[in-house]
Amino acid sequence: MMRYALSLWALLAGPLAAQTTRPERTDFRETSSYADVLRFLDSLSRATNDVRLGTLAVSAEGRPIPYVLAARPLPFGPAEAHRGGKPIVYLQANIHAGEVEGKEAAQMLLRDLTLGRLRPLLDSLVLLVVPIFNADGNERLGPGERNRPGQNGPAVVGQNTNAQGLNLNRDFVKLEAPETQGAVRLIGAWDPDLLMDLHTTNGSYHGYVLTYSPGLNPNTSPAADFVRRRFLPVVRDRMQRRHGQQTFSYGNFRSQDPDSLILGWETYDARPRFGTNWMGLRGRLAVLSEGYSNADFKTRIQATYNFVNEVLSLAAEQRTTIKSLVMHSDRRRPDSVAVSSVLASAEIQPVVAEVTHPAGEGSSGFSRRQRTGVYRTIRMPVFDRFRSARIESLPEAYLVPARLRNIIALLRLQGIGVDSLTGPWKVPAELFMVDTLSVGPLFEGHRTVQAAGRWSRQPKDTLVAAGWYVVPTRQPLGVLAAYLLEPASEDGVVVWNLLDRELQPRVNYPILRTLSQPRVPVVAVP
Repeated sequence: MMRYALSLWALLAGPLAAQTTRPERTDFRETSSYADVLRFLDSLSRATNDVRLGTLAVSAEGRPIPYVLAARPLPFGPAEAHRGGKPIVYLQANIHAGEVEGKEAAQMLLRDLTLGRLRPLLDSLVLLVVPIFNADGNERLGPGERNRPGQNGPAVVGQNTNAQGLNLNRDFVKLEAPETQGAVRLIGAWDPDLLMDLHTTNGSYHGYVLTYSPGLNPNTSPAADFVRRRFLPVVRDRMQRRHGQQTFSYGNFRSQDPDSLILGWETYDARPRFGTNWMGLRGRLAVLSEGYSNADFKTRIQATYNFVNEVLSLAAEQRTTIKSLVMHSDRRRPDSVAVSSVLASAEIQPVVAEVTHPAGEGSSGFSRRQRTGVYRTIRMPVFDRFRSARIESLPEAYLVPARLRNIIALLRLQGIGVDSLTGPWKVPAELFMVDTLSVGPLFEGHRTVQAAGRWSRQPKDTLVAAGWYVVPTRQPLGVLAAYLLEPASEDGVVVWNLLDRELQPRVNYPILRTLSQPRVPVVAVP
């Protein structure tokens, strides 16, 4: 009875003080601390039966990272949620802890979906929300000029990397951080239809309060195609009509010199180390949100709030379509996998640019420049997607030697199904001869590796011993498995040094491919 009375009071009287965010309490001068977020979520859970709190992971510095399950009614677990037929949406914010408006907008949306004006929307969705993904980075507070140079407030913010010094939005392949490991486990358990990742730009001067992107990996699916071609254009139109806020496809100018703006607008990267690209490669809808760093803090929060609200509303409207597209994405069986990418041809589009003057940093897309407040709409090439640069045939399965348990551990953490041979098997196999290996500069504690070479069919069957692992591609994450295991992949197990001891030029890659299904019994690897 007391819990019901508290919920009723919240509805009648508006948000209680404990259910306001720190920016709202400070006239948008300050961002929430870790303790602020925990207090907010605890208060919300006491005020409504529509949320349940859980722990995504424990950070390197020992902070439990909260997530929120929000729905009306609350499902007991993933199976019940999927039986209900509602879109399941995973929303994460603050993965870069200096980029703070997503953290605030996520809290405000949770409040308004459960206690406020957006309550009807929660009848049509199941939400998993991680408002403070990078809790350790959030607490490493410092001047904005140091932690987020060029960002228009607040004055004090956290740092973008976590306590390990890792950029968490480069960790969705190698999975070295507890935060990303926890996210992958939660996503694997709930299998959401849509992932949203909330960020702030730090690049060019343009006329958009927010920019966005679908997953960019060229291994597309019905779900990924829908996001780009139909879903995001509707959201962009609604942001303009309903909120008077202009948005555009995420990117930066190739040159910010006023006379060179016609060189074009270019997006970022196709590799699945980035969370939304990773989700797209899994055959799900993915949306990246980038608040405009030159807008003030309050405006960025409002734009992010509105954008997420419109995405959620459209997902609820398109629930039947989304569920069907996800099902078809799981059933797709392409005959090849793109293992590397290049920018696709541009499309000429009008882009709103702010005219800027030099400020000592040059004119590249990320250079800080002197603003004028003068805007021009210029027709220019827009490079907003990627195409395949190298394609490999998709085999029936990959065969991994028993000694490579580190590879299997990563695949299983990614949610990929793996079997183990219970007996020897003479298999028609393909081997990859490594021609060259190139080593990159130090990044994230790795000197990344790129392998070049070619696959060839062996004239005689290869004897594979009992205990070898079989990674079939006829599974929902088969394309992801192939992308990770292909030796020439631009973001797979070779790149992240998992096979350094096995690789050398003119020696065969240790993992085999086969076009045959196992002819001996297999057991699933738990």
